[in-house]
Amino acid sequence: MTNALTIVSAVTDYAPAALAVPGDPIGWQLGNPDNPVHRVLVTLDVRPAVVEEAIAGNYDLIVAHHPLVFRPAKNLDERNPQNAMYAQLLRHNIGVFGAHTNLDNANPGMNDWLAADLHLQNVVPFIDAGELQGMGRIGNLPAPMTIRELAAACKATWNLHGVRAITKDPDQSVSTIAILGGSGADAYVDAQKAGADVYITGDVSYHTGHDILESNVAVLDVGHHVEHVMKTHLAAILEARNRTDNWQVEIDVSQLDTDPFTYL
Repeated sequence: MTNALTIVSAVTDYAPAALAVPGDPIGWQLGNPDNPVHRVLVTLDVRPAVVEEAIAGNYDLIVAHHPLVFRPAKNLDERNPQNAMYAQLLRHNIGVFGAHTNLDNANPGMNDWLAADLHLQNVVPFIDAGELQGMGRIGNLPAPMTIRELAAACKATWNLHGVRAITKDPDQSVSTIAILGGSGADAYVDAQKAGADVYITGDVSYHTGHDILESNVAVLDVGHHVEHVMKTHLAAILEARNRTDNWQVEIDVSQLDTDPFTYL
């Protein structure tokens, strides 16, 4: 019988903990890693609806990109929805593991997958110093296009409702694209330094947007949820080990959209 520790060790074989940004709460999150596992659910986020999905599907282990516990609980009062979610997981004996910035920094990892979705060529990391060193990717489009056309391509590729563009000229022709999934607004300086025409990321704040507008790099904010692309890739990585190591477990991808935003 394969236990949870065996399965999550395959994740850290692929994306070692040493690749994570210092302080990132990656790794085992909740439950007993020695418990046997029959079914694994791969998800971007662990939210109450995902937990209900796991309970309904009799999953023993959730492997997520975003850690379950970003901020320690001050109490375990189940009137708090986050605490109630923890309790549901424990009651149903479902373990949770998170691979966050270590998966971002893996090669290939999150940003390679996003770059591949846009068919970028000659892709390399673009952040060369600091806590994010080695993270993000920069490459060339197969053919130049305008910022407006690139935004449309992002919407079509990742099924987005909208893209926030920070540019003085949306019809500017561009070819060199940097990308960093998640909250990467501050790295626009690194993208600019690396020679990007456009930097694609998420969670750009109002004031940072003003700073970007006066820089020499355009930014497309595609949101944080674009990282959902990791689900199929990480599931495939685990499925390969499932076959080679004869785990005899079922590995599935969450079917839920965990983007908290509704576009009206």
